[in-house]
Amino acid sequence: MLVLYHATPSVASAKARLVLHEKHLSWQDEILDLQRGDQHRPDYRALNPGAVVPTLVHDGQVITESTLIMEYLDEVFPTPPLMPSEPYSRAVARQWMKKIDDYLHGACATLTFALAFRRFLLKKTPAELEARFRAIQDVTVREARRLAVIHGIAAPHVPPALQHYDKYIGEMEEALSRLPYLAGDAYSLADAAVTPYVYRAEMLGLDRLWLDGRPHVVSWLQRVRARPSFDRAITGVLTDIDKERLSVARDETWPVVRGILLDDSSR
Repeated sequence: MLVLYHATPSVASAKARLVLHEKHLSWQDEILDLQRGDQHRPDYRALNPGAVVPTLVHDGQVITESTLIMEYLDEVFPTPPLMPSEPYSRAVARQWMKKIDDYLHGACATLTFALAFRRFLLKKTPAELEARFRAIQDVTVREARRLAVIHGIAAPHVPPALQHYDKYIGEMEEALSRLPYLAGDAYSLADAAVTPYVYRAEMLGLDRLWLDGRPHVVSWLQRVRARPSFDRAITGVLTDIDKERLSVARDETWPVVRGILLDDSSR
């Protein structure tokens, strides 16, 4: 039996959901409301001491960390395969996933808080806001989110986050100019892993990162969105509240974002 503890708007949760749908697997849904703080419940913390999502439980065995969950599912349920058969291409796929874990995930969290979540968090009382920050165990993460909420796009770690996104999508464009998917001719875990981050950027009004001069990323995204798993794992899962919290008009963000990226490229 497969049980997935996840949150509907979570990009990391979407990675696991994409693989489950691509594998045509059945599982038990355990949806956590992160705004309510379900990730801090004692029963969930017993499964995932880090209080993050997703968590997969397979016949009583607990697997945490979204990338590990993706690889576990592909190994335990090998049909259809979501990793290339050739060793070098498998390494390429893992490199794309590693870069997400190394910097793109953090960049996504920074931009989500600075551009979207802050609009709602700033409606809380100072005491409520502070209680929310105190619940974050990792001091570095806590202070980064505090800065993002207080200062928004002017927070000091927003420009590096934008640059990381721009770098990753630029590398995607180069790879996709030679291949239809990131690790070869077929859809793989690499494509599933990055899809939620590209879609999140679109929701945050950052889609000109690829619409302006990166046609191979545009074509790749069209192919990915045409897969049934995209709606089932991402767009069809988001609630109306999720969409309201995460949707930012491009005109609100892009002029400032473009200025930040142009300033960086001129150095």
